[in-house]
Amino acid sequence: MDQFVVVIGQLVGFLIMLLVGYGCVRLKLYGTVALNGMCALLLNVLIPVLVFANAVDGATRGDLAANWGVMLLTAIMYALLAAAFFAFSRLLRLHGSRRRVFQATMVFGNAGFLGIPLIMSLFPDRGAIWVALMSIIDQSILWTYGVWLCEPVAGTDESRRSVARPSAGRRIAGLLRRFVNPAFIGIMIALALILAGVHVPGMLLRPLHTIGGMATPMSLIYLGGLFATTRWWGVLRRHELYVGLVGKMVLFPLALYALLSWSARFGALPASHDMIVMISLIAGLPTMTTIAMFCGRRGNMPDYATGFVLVSTLFSLVSLAVVSAVVL
Repeated sequence: MDQFVVVIGQLVGFLIMLLVGYGCVRLKLYGTVALNGMCALLLNVLIPVLVFANAVDGATRGDLAANWGVMLLTAIMYALLAAAFFAFSRLLRLHGSRRRVFQATMVFGNAGFLGIPLIMSLFPDRGAIWVALMSIIDQSILWTYGVWLCEPVAGTDESRRSVARPSAGRRIAGLLRRFVNPAFIGIMIALALILAGVHVPGMLLRPLHTIGGMATPMSLIYLGGLFATTRWWGVLRRHELYVGLVGKMVLFPLALYALLSWSARFGALPASHDMIVMISLIAGLPTMTTIAMFCGRRGNMPDYATGFVLVSTLFSLVSLAVVSAVVL
């Protein structure tokens, strides 16, 4: 019950910060340029610092060895999400870019903006290690499968509007360059320090914790501002939105929790109950904001993707409460 109260408190805080962001833009305190700057600051500084500081704060090689099951659970979650929503997209008779972007919005949850602060609050002692280990799998799949899903499908209007397709070598080089991003680099540096047994002094960690602590309020204020600046409401006419939200954010995490709990009971998984709770909550997160950024960069249905980000974020205020009531 105490953990459920923590989740409800987090969700109320999320709602307040969303409303602050929306109100600031509606009152013209700032606009799109400031929102773009906030997004860049979050992705390149605040979230990487948050993960790094929490991961290296007292963690040891023994902690990594004891918690490697989080990586396995993350891989299982993504495999099941990819398979489930590939099938969903076929059953819903979606085609071309719309089918792929729908899959991307359902597979990738907003772990950076919402998942990290939620997990840190629920599991303050182990949450940082779990986030770091989970992020290795998460980032690898996002920058490969996720990027591919957001590319325009050949033969569609979006594909014809995009620039000429580069050679295979350039595509591979571009993919490898995408891994050189602050979040992934921060995770790998943290893991290297832990494996080497390096202790980061408290006088360095304290300002890093302060900087990382800005990630949660700024991310929610940023998302709230998107509501006021984006033509997102067209997605409300898409039938797959409603099927996807219930399937991805309620039914899937509950089914995953039941499956993993059953497997762990028979010793088939090296995972504790808290790990299973954590990955079940991650599975029910709203659409990752980065998906809308990928689609916008290629002109591939950006309003559609942004609509999923915004509507799913609002829906998560209810769905996460429902899932938490069952799994906690």
